Amino acid sequence: MGKSYGIIGQGDLDNEEDTDSSERTAFSDAELQNGEGGYAYPGVPAAYEFVDPEIPCVVPDAAGLAMSPSEEQLLHHSMAHPWNVPPYNVTERSRYSVRHGAWRSFEAAAGALAVSALLLPFGGGFMVIDVGSFGIGSFGLLMAADFAFRAGAASLNRRRVNKVIKQSPIAKSYETYTTLPRMNRPKLPECSITVVGYREDERVWENCLESLKAQQYPVKHIISVIDGNEPADMAMTRTFANAFPENERLVVHLPVLLSVLYTEKYMETLRVLGQMPSRFDSFKAWLLGTPTAGHVIAHESALNYVLDYLYTKATIEKWANYRALCFTQPHAHKRHAMFTAFLVGSYALGTKDALLSTDSDTRLDPSAASNLMAMLFSEENVAGVTGDVDVDRRESIFPNVYALNNWSTSNVDSPCQSFFGSVSRLSSPMAAYRISDLMDVVSPWIMQTHFGKDAAIGEDTSLASQLLSRGLKTVHTHTAKAYTDAPNSYVRWIKQQTRWSRAMYREAIYSSPRLNSLNPWLAVEATRQLYYPAVLMASVLYLLYTPAHWEHFVIWLTTIGGAVLLKTIYAVTVGRDVRMLLFPLNQLMFFLGIVPTKLWALLTTYINSWGTSARSAHEIARSESVWSRTLHIGYLLPWYTALSIGLAYHLATALSKPLLWIVALAGFVLIAHVYADVFRAKLNFFVFAPRQFQQGRTKVSDVEAFPPAPKVTLEKPPVESESSDDTSDDEQFEADMAAVPLRSMQKPMSFSGEQTEMVFEAPASRKSSLMPSSMDHIASPNPQVASSRAPVLNV
Repeated sequence: MGKSYGIIGQGDLDNEEDTDSSERTAFSDAELQNGEGGYAYPGVPAAYEFVDPEIPCVVPDAAGLAMSPSEEQLLHHSMAHPWNVPPYNVTERSRYSVRHGAWRSFEAAAGALAVSALLLPFGGGFMVIDVGSFGIGSFGLLMAADFAFRAGAASLNRRRVNKVIKQSPIAKSYETYTTLPRMNRPKLPECSITVVGYREDERVWENCLESLKAQQYPVKHIISVIDGNEPADMAMTRTFANAFPENERLVVHLPVLLSVLYTEKYMETLRVLGQMPSRFDSFKAWLLGTPTAGHVIAHESALNYVLDYLYTKATIEKWANYRALCFTQPHAHKRHAMFTAFLVGSYALGTKDALLSTDSDTRLDPSAASNLMAMLFSEENVAGVTGDVDVDRRESIFPNVYALNNWSTSNVDSPCQSFFGSVSRLSSPMAAYRISDLMDVVSPWIMQTHFGKDAAIGEDTSLASQLLSRGLKTVHTHTAKAYTDAPNSYVRWIKQQTRWSRAMYREAIYSSPRLNSLNPWLAVEATRQLYYPAVLMASVLYLLYTPAHWEHFVIWLTTIGGAVLLKTIYAVTVGRDVRMLLFPLNQLMFFLGIVPTKLWALLTTYINSWGTSARSAHEIARSESVWSRTLHIGYLLPWYTALSIGLAYHLATALSKPLLWIVALAGFVLIAHVYADVFRAKLNFFVFAPRQFQQGRTKVSDVEAFPPAPKVTLEKPPVESESSDDTSDDEQFEADMAAVPLRSMQKPMSFSGEQTEMVFEAPASRKSSLMPSSMDHIASPNPQVASSRAPVLNV
């Protein structure tokens, strides 16, 4: 039987009071594998569950969270923090003049008008331009011109970045710190790394931690925040503890979200002041880009309240003495985990200059931190920087095709925006921020709402928008490399792109008007993204359903193919990788999936769901119901149907061959591909259910990847009196062996979260027997031996 993992700060970890299992806070490996401990259907393999496996994004209330008495006392009777002035370095900058702001607004308006004039009448109306006896597709011509311009700007940005990296002493920090004695080393900006995750695959999480440890830049602290504190989340804490020496790492449990404490105190202060903003006040503040009345006082009150608790807990548990810290907290969503990491890194651990943010599925190149820091401090107006994020695992054809989408973003789109100092998305797998700028925007960022709901998606896009709205720059460097995990299926990729597109449109349309007025190129990008999917879809459907002018469709399609060929040649030349020859296949997938996804995302920005599931083995195995799949990506069905019927109609009419109507079946093939894994899971379940009924027990080994696990029993061992002398030799031998750590070669995990008894041990009744299974009924651990052991949780 597997070990049990307790949640720090909760009582009765081992169910010694015989409480109902729904109230327990500790579960064994076997229970988790068998579907217990909070999963949807106990006894049913994860691959056959019919649920919506997406990550929930519900922010819990502070009053509804279970806290131990000592934690409540710590929260309500905290020491006053000493940070009367910010503990980090504040960058002083000159503000934009009114004339400069007005000129940039004029540029933004002119750029948006020019794009509208090109895309709407030229791209949507005049689909084919006749030149003598030839013709050119207008949309393909616009595609080629747009790509050529963005590729040129990206090349100029690469030259500028290379010049900065060549001259920057920060980029050469590895050579300096390895060759010079300590006293002669130059002073470098302080940087800590923050990494957040939720039920990550163990191997991917291990690779991430190893890459953080291998950074050439002298990193001050590595701060990990696990977005969850349930039994299924504890696997990530064990992996973290095994990645660092015992004297360098600490695992801390936060029983309440710092973001929730901040938000509730903020609103409470506004109510006390009688300055709760009305809808008109909120709209006026949004339009002018100014805070509402009472914001400054409410922000200071809420931040001081959170910092008092943070300072008291950090002082008692001596966080600053550890290089690597892992925090668990109640599950909300990624933005709340990042908020915790930012406050811990900037205040509790005293990082002076910068925070490098990454994800648990990302592996950083050893020189990534050095190159990011070099670009971050290359100009005083640079507030954030991101890098080249590539796909890590490419075992099959799909990750290779998907990787081309990432390559295009990291080598064309983001560098082009960086040339104008306005990268719209500081990619969460790898982004560095100046702490002073980050703390200026953290309040509106964590309290952002959209259509009256907490903004749960697009945390990296929102951070970039907050910085750009203040007239700061965000840039991209191709010299900082990172490798992230790719979606393993077409459906998962579409869901991810839907989430990203919704965040992009939310920030481009509903964010502060200052975002586009201060960044002309962002206004151009936003206008292009606003019209592009609708114009393309309308053009295709119009040409398909007007077969009388079949030659226009051929010319239009040929021009589009020429633009794709231009992109492929550029990708192969710059990327120097033969896999770039798959770029046409990537563009086909983009047309079939991403183009309608962008239009759907534009119409449904109010939907705030995450879409995809976590990446742990159990979560990946869970199958969706038909309703859930339709709810998430059902919009593809009418698009596939319209395309297939239109193509069949066009071919059958233009060529006068009714047999070609069979082409319409291609739409059914595409729809079947979208639902293939759902139908497979249902079929497997109906095979599994009769076996369950006939055999009277679940043969998990026949239908699931998990190995069979023994039945979990939560009974206390019989207690023998100390005067009993009739213990057999076998019983005494097994009792002595049960007291030995099962995996003594691994490092023990130190937890923090209580002022006393901060580490726990699984009792003897929860350990697996070392005797043969036939002798389990005679095994009875000796309570004297068990009570003499030190309270250490062996991982």
